[in-house]
Amino acid sequence: MGRPAIMLVWRKPCSRMLAAVKLNLTPPETAPETAPFANYQSKHAIYDEYLSAGGYQDGAWHPIAGYLDRLGTQGIQACAAEAEHLVHQSGANFQITRDELEKSRPWQLAVVPLVLDSLTWAKLESGLQQRMRLLETVLCDLLGKQQLLKERILPAELLTANPEFMPAYHELPTGVNRLTLTATDLARDNDGSWWVTGDRTRAPSGLGYALENRIITSRVLPHLIRKSNVTRVAAFFSSLQKQLDSLAPRTKDNPRVAILTPGEHSYRYVEDAYLARYLGYTLVQGRDLAVRGDRLNLKTLGGLLPIEVLWRHVSDHKCDPLELDPSTSQGVSGLLQSIRSGTVSVANSIGSVLVQMPALMPFLPAASKFFFGNELSLPSIATYWCGGSKERQYVLEHLDDLILRPAFVVSGSPPIDPLELTSEERQALIAKIKDRPHQFVAQQRPSRSTTPVWHDGQLRPWHMALRSFHVQTSNGFEVMPGGLIRVSPENASLDHSPISGRRGQDCWIIANEPVDHETTLLPPSNAPLQLMRGVQELPSRVAENLFWLGRHAERTEAVARLLRTTLNRLAGENAVEELVDLPRLLAALAAVGQIAPDYAIKELVQALPTLEAVLPDSVFDREQPRGLQASVINMVEKAKSARDRISADGYRIITRIGDDLVGSLTNTDIGATIERLNRLITDLLALSGLANESMTHTHGWRFLHLGRRIERAYQTAELLAATLAHPIADEGPLLESVLRVTDSIMTYRSRYLSRLQTTAVIDLLITDNTNPRSLVFQLQTINQLIAELPNDSIDQASGEDQRSAEDLLHCIRMAQPTELAFTGTTGQRHELCELLNKLINGLPRLSNEITARYLIHTGSTQLLNGSTSPVSGKR
Repeated sequence: MGRPAIMLVWRKPCSRMLAAVKLNLTPPETAPETAPFANYQSKHAIYDEYLSAGGYQDGAWHPIAGYLDRLGTQGIQACAAEAEHLVHQSGANFQITRDELEKSRPWQLAVVPLVLDSLTWAKLESGLQQRMRLLETVLCDLLGKQQLLKERILPAELLTANPEFMPAYHELPTGVNRLTLTATDLARDNDGSWWVTGDRTRAPSGLGYALENRIITSRVLPHLIRKSNVTRVAAFFSSLQKQLDSLAPRTKDNPRVAILTPGEHSYRYVEDAYLARYLGYTLVQGRDLAVRGDRLNLKTLGGLLPIEVLWRHVSDHKCDPLELDPSTSQGVSGLLQSIRSGTVSVANSIGSVLVQMPALMPFLPAASKFFFGNELSLPSIATYWCGGSKERQYVLEHLDDLILRPAFVVSGSPPIDPLELTSEERQALIAKIKDRPHQFVAQQRPSRSTTPVWHDGQLRPWHMALRSFHVQTSNGFEVMPGGLIRVSPENASLDHSPISGRRGQDCWIIANEPVDHETTLLPPSNAPLQLMRGVQELPSRVAENLFWLGRHAERTEAVARLLRTTLNRLAGENAVEELVDLPRLLAALAAVGQIAPDYAIKELVQALPTLEAVLPDSVFDREQPRGLQASVINMVEKAKSARDRISADGYRIITRIGDDLVGSLTNTDIGATIERLNRLITDLLALSGLANESMTHTHGWRFLHLGRRIERAYQTAELLAATLAHPIADEGPLLESVLRVTDSIMTYRSRYLSRLQTTAVIDLLITDNTNPRSLVFQLQTINQLIAELPNDSIDQASGEDQRSAEDLLHCIRMAQPTELAFTGTTGQRHELCELLNKLINGLPRLSNEITARYLIHTGSTQLLNGSTSPVSGKR
């Protein structure tokens, strides 16, 4: 699978200037008066990646700084704005939930890259390869012969007191290597030397963001990156892909590789979905998997599909609730037995978490001498495990010069800084260290170099942290050229985990000669390929998310159309009391949960706030659990949960909807609110069209459209029950409003011109099978979609969902428009009320029957300790 496309879309006026800059790929020959690099100054006595490396005078920075200076302040600012826009469009920092209404993980991209010359990188690369070889060897020893413990090079407490160690890890079979993908956190000292501040050997995060930074930077600065001999990263991802494929026990050519993610509520999910799409792997969660006959399988609607390689992004102890942590739902029972049987390979191997513990760092030099007889060329920052008496005494005596971390666990929490503690907190910390010394490590405060960062219209020296990535192949460790760069004006903030959210940079390694532009993740054009129709790999969890995405998208559109029609009536020339259709429209809004039910009662309206103020405010009301805001938030949540199944264009539309409606809470007048609803409906129609025309019509598409059709039928039935079930004296305006809400006014007028009659409206909206908005059209489509889903019945008998759908369709087919429009002596349309009540009660039941038949395993999971754990996402 090739890289995902990132589309440039129209934004705000500053994009026009950017377009002009990009059209002239060759910048001016001379720098403008406001040359940013010419005026750049670094912090005193701190190594600066630009100035200390030669700056304008020499080195890798020279052509890059010259190019950006010729662009000038306005050109760089335009590039920065476009980079920010592309990051946002990619969805890397967009996450809205019902409980967390602000954007989480505010990742930003600084447009000016970090630049390193090839000589500097070669030395760093060699040190990283040496370090990773050592960690692989140490891990094999800890889970094998344990020579380091027997020779007392490592204290036994690193295992016996370590909560991350479990006996089940010991002697688990592996392929050639235990560590497939690793990462190293680095800092550059004031003298230009590099220090390791941490190792990541379990499932390092940030690789997807590093890739995204490169793709976006190359889109913003295409001419510069091509002319600067920047080493490409595609070869690294190709090696990673080949290595994962090579781990397959049987099928080496095109094995089924799955990425095991903790789930959509994890900080990892956005990145996991991005990598799955880029590399062409299946994204799974624990509840998508099952072990049968010692084989790991993907549970799909069509049956079980064997998985040969599992790239796990789940903690070691959460991988198998049968043998490890019984309280978790992130893994799959029986996984360890599948590993022992040799039917599946797991990367990184379970137990690899042990060699990323901070307490191991001070013992690595001795381990290197023991195994290889040499020193580490890339040293760790000074680290002291408090389990040793001398080290503990040193830490207590120099507490203000150090930061403290947990000894065995790498977490997202910031380190403990004694300088920030009160006297009481400081004494409590000292007491904890004395009481449980083996649980703490102390580290020297790292000095970090600075690098030019574009901020507030100028270049500023910000501190830099580098996370490098490495893949182990049959030829050794291959280091990704560059890595994940985080920058901050404050050095200490970079001690926090990358998940805390910081500004990032692309990292350019400048080669001395032209670089390879041919490497691609696409297979050779002449490679054998089996032709296929459709895709079998649809887990029930994904089907559920698509089903509810369809329902929430359709509900959002229905409420938006009803709101827009009502606001248009209020914005007209007639006074509110002259709008005969308004009470019924308000009743419909109350029925869908958009406004308080009191507005549907004529006698109470006078005592309530004016509709002109209430309705625009209701668009932004998050307190209504069934209102427009709730529908949009639910839609965004489900899109996020099915992110790897939604096209980039579709996700951009959903992102824009969330930004425009949920992201802004400013109350506006009726006109501005109508315009915002117009944009929302237009985006929803674009999303619907994209799903119809760009999504293959397989089971995923069927569940998405089942959700849409069920919800459209339900919303139409609710609307008709609130508006037409009880006739009013002058129904003309009401009939026109109902036609506008259901987007059927044009069709009606093309048939009947300006004559509005109830029978004709009911026929068009209920029994006309040519109208894609009618109830009969929805039920016909629902029956067709259900018939195309897998039937697990031995005799192919109809399920409850099929029988319910057929019954509802039969009721509508038997209905006669004239009888439905007839008004009885009680002033009601009894036939219409009876039909609509059947639909309003029957459609939710149909939805539940579909869920029970196809999606039931996504509910609560029975754990081995007897309790239940909810694993289903919010609906």
